[in-house]
Order: sequence, then structure tokens, then C-alpha cells
Amino acid sequence: MRREHEFRYSRLANTLREQILSGFIKPGEFLMSENELCKYYGISRTSVRKSLEQLQKEGLIVKKVGQGTIVSPDLVIPASNRRSLRIVAVSPSHYVDNCLGTIIDAFQERYPQVEVKLLHFPAFNFWDSLRSGEELGLIPDLVLVTDRGFAESDRHDLFVDPNEQLGDLTSEFYPRILDPFRVDGVLRAVPGTFSPVFLAYNPQLFARYNVPEPRAGWSRDDMIEAARRLTLDLDQDGIVDLYGLSLSSAWSRWPVIALQNGFRFDASSGRRPLVETLRFFHDALYRERVATLYQSSRSHINLDAFPREKAAMVLTTLIELAGWRSEGMPFAAKIAPLPFGPVKSTLLVSNVFMIRKDCQDPELAHAFLRIAFEEELQSKLARNTGFLSCLPRVNESVWDNGDLAALHIAGSQIENGYFLGELLGYAERIEELDAEMELYWAGLESAESMADRMLHILSE
Repeated sequence: MRREHEFRYSRLANTLREQILSGFIKPGEFLMSENELCKYYGISRTSVRKSLEQLQKEGLIVKKVGQGTIVSPDLVIPASNRRSLRIVAVSPSHYVDNCLGTIIDAFQERYPQVEVKLLHFPAFNFWDSLRSGEELGLIPDLVLVTDRGFAESDRHDLFVDPNEQLGDLTSEFYPRILDPFRVDGVLRAVPGTFSPVFLAYNPQLFARYNVPEPRAGWSRDDMIEAARRLTLDLDQDGIVDLYGLSLSSAWSRWPVIALQNGFRFDASSGRRPLVETLRFFHDALYRERVATLYQSSRSHINLDAFPREKAAMVLTTLIELAGWRSEGMPFAAKIAPLPFGPVKSTLLVSNVFMIRKDCQDPELAHAFLRIAFEEELQSKLARNTGFLSCLPRVNESVWDNGDLAALHIAGSQIENGYFLGELLGYAERIEELDAEMELYWAGLESAESMADRMLHILSE
């Protein structure tokens, strides 16, 4: 996908340019190595080299043979007398790529005299990078992270309670999506968008191979049968070219199936729903062989089969789906009801804004968020990008009621949605469980054995 590769190298070039011009990387200092850039930003070495070539043409960096790449020692960054708003965002981010620019444009229409400075740090070590920036005097006004990034922070007390200035706005939000961002009863972040994990499907593939599209009330057996009919060796070479289903080992995806089976990731949920969940994956992947497994890393490299039309269904989010569309996905995906278990529950993900207590211009930070959540702008973003608004009335005016029901956010359905941080707490527990599951995902450990070890870890 040529457009996707161009998008990735351009994005990295923009990120490094921002870090240089903001003073985060100073003249004469070394950039990360090419290997580190590949790892931290989740792109190929080819894209990294194209990014560096672009910055070299602009005179921002100099390559030193055998040593690495440094910021040009002669670079002079002119001082600005304009009032500024500093935003630090996690990278990569579909929300930043698809929504934040529109919000910044709307803000600058109202505040043309203000310079918005946007700086990206990689998700892999976001909070460490933020600390390093602070040591250089780079204190952001707004911080934009994922819900998992929020849960990984041990510095919530550095951020203000948005309700103090924006309570009239947040009172209009879905209450459920604010709950995980309260620490000791104090709200420390406000979601910019959110999404449930849901099942998306490619209607063109269903039509091409005469498979009925998913419908309300379809069962897990119905889904497996559809996946079986859509798993095909198209060129008859003995290797499957199209799978019915793409599954992921990412903790931001697969727990939705456990939730639908009634497992809440604590020992009190019992063994049976966890075993049923783990058996489902082995059934789909290794017994029925109707699914392919995307073992994602936190680099967010887009290697999923679904946007490449190599899988007909996938567990995804509206945030990820918007990113796939922006990178040239050649079809319009549809939403299927989740058929994995008897409990009507789902997993939630979000991007959240946080305001620093010691920021240079809290007035501007609050003004930015007020503009971001204006109903007209929220409706525009929802229609143009496919993101959900935190305001129920916007979603109800933009989205089809059937889709909202399939997403499990219609009416009171959202009350049965859970964020990963609520289920598992601290990051070390997620990492421990992730490491323990490697043999299971490879089909080399039984569902029963894996369930017993997971329950032991959760009970500690």
C-alpha cells in the first residue's frame, strides 16, 4: 500500500521536525539510531531513511559516518513573541492524525494570535520522554494519551480536575467513559473520543462468495460458519489466501470475548468462562482453521489482514478503522453484532486530554477543550472521520440506531463497557500475563492450562 508507506515516513519526519524545532533535541545532539526509530515509531527502515533524507534536505540534521545522525550544529531556532499553546501527544495516534488538526484549525480561527505547538512522543516510552522534556523546560499545556497510557502514569496529581472549569461540558458526556479517569475521586482527564471493540466485516467479500451478511441475533456458530465459507485457497496452491476472521493477541482486543463470556479478569469470575474464551481462540485458529492471528506489538505497525482484504471479519475499534481508511483501505467496512457469548458487554478504548497544573496558559488549554467539544465540531468530526463523540446526542444524530446497538452504546448498553485499566490495573500485570500467553497463542499450551496460570496470577 504505497499511500500508507508515504503516510508513515511523512509522519515520522513531522514528528522529528517538531522535536527539533521545539528544542527537545538540541543542535549538535544525536537522534535515535535507525533501529531505535523503527522500534519506537513502528515503521520500516525504508520509511525511517526517507524521513531522515527529508530532514537532511531541509538542513535540520547532519549524518555523521559511523556515528549516527545529529541535529545541525548551526541550526538557529528563532524566538517567537506570540502567545502559544503547547500540546504533547502520543505517537502513533489515529486520533491525532484524523481529528486533532481539525480541532486546532477551529481553535486558531478563534485565537489567530496564538501559536499551537504540537509535539509527539512515542507510546513506547511516552512518560519518560515527557519527563526528559520537562527537564529542558518544555512544560505542555495539554497532554493527549490513550486510556492505557493514562493507566500507566504514576503522575496523575500533576494534572488539574477538568470539572473545575469544564463541568458544564463533562456533565453532558456518557458518565461511563469518565469513570476510569478519576483517581481518588478526582477527575484527571477528559476523553476526546472513545470506541468499543466490535466486529467489523467486509461486505464485498460476503457478497462475492455468497455468504449472508451478519444480522441482529446471529450466534457464534453462525459466525464460525460464515468464517468457514470465507476461508479460501484462492489460487489452489495449498495455502489459504483469505481467512474468514482476523484475531489479535493484543490486550486492547481479545478481552472483549472474555467479557462476553462473563469473565471480568478476577478470580471471582470463575474458571469456566475463561476456559470457554481460550478454547474459542484455539478452535478458530487451530481446529477449524478459519482465522488468522495478528500478534501485535505496541509499535502499532499495521500488519492486520483485514484492511488488505485477506480476512473478511476483524475485532477492531472505530479509531483503528478510521486510521485504516486514511491509509487507503479499499472498501467500506460494516458493523456486525458481537456473537461471542451470552453477556452483552464490550471493551472500551479512548484518547484523553490532560491539563497540567503548572502549564503556562491554563486559560488557553481550557478554551481549546471547549472548542473541541462544541456540538457542531463534534458532529463534523463524527461525519467526516467515523469517530464517536463523547456527547450522546451527537452520536444519536449522526449514527444509525442499529449500528449504535451493535456497538453496545445505545441507551444504557454502554454501562456494560469496560476499559482495560479497570479490569487489570497496573501495566506490569498486563505485561506479565502477555509474556505467559506466548505458548498458548502459538497453539502449544491448552486452554485449561493457560486458564489455571492466568487465574493464579490474577489471584495474587
